[in-house]
Amino acid sequence: MSNKYSQSKICNKCGHEDSRENSKCVAAFESTRMWESPCPICQSIEIENAGWELPDLDEEIMLLWCDDESLYLSDQDEDILMAEEMNIDLLFNFLDNDNIKPSKRAVILSALCVLVFDNTSDEEEDLDINPEIAIKVIHGLKGRISIFASMDTDYIMDYIKEVVYPQLGLSLRSM
Repeated sequence: MSNKYSQSKICNKCGHEDSRENSKCVAAFESTRMWESPCPICQSIEIENAGWELPDLDEEIMLLWCDDESLYLSDQDEDILMAEEMNIDLLFNFLDNDNIKPSKRAVILSALCVLVFDNTSDEEEDLDINPEIAIKVIHGLKGRISIFASMDTDYIMDYIKEVVYPQLGLSLRSM
C-alpha cells in the first residue's frame, strides 16, 4: 500500500485543477487534509474539492485520533466511516482501553453498533448484508454489555438502537 494519498481540487473561478499528495496521518483526518491555499493561476480561494484518498484505519491513526479531541476522521458520521468489517478487532481493542477518552470510546461503541445495524437484514435477499459480521460483533458486545451502562450512548442513533439493542438483550427504554 502506498504511503502517499492523493488529493485534488478545482478552482471555481478559472477551472484550474491542482493536486497534491498527503502522508497517511494528514490524509486520515479532516482538519489536517483541509486545503485552503489559493489557486496558483488566479489566486481565488473559491474551490471545489474534487476528491481525496483516505487511508485504511489502523492502530497509528486510532492512537492519534484517540489522543486528540480536535481530530476527526470526518466532521459527520465518524462512526459510519469506522464501521468496516476489517476494523472490528481494532475497534474492540480501543473500546476495551479505559485510558481512551470517553467521548472517543462512545464513537467506537457506536461504530460497532453501526456494523451490527448494517449487517442485520429485514429483507430476505440483501446481498450487501453479511449476518456473520453482525453475529461476530453482537458476540463481542455481549461480552462487554456493562459498557452500555457506563458510557454515554447518546451518540448511537435511535434507529440503530432499535435494531441492535434487542439483539443484545438491552431495553429500548434506556434510550
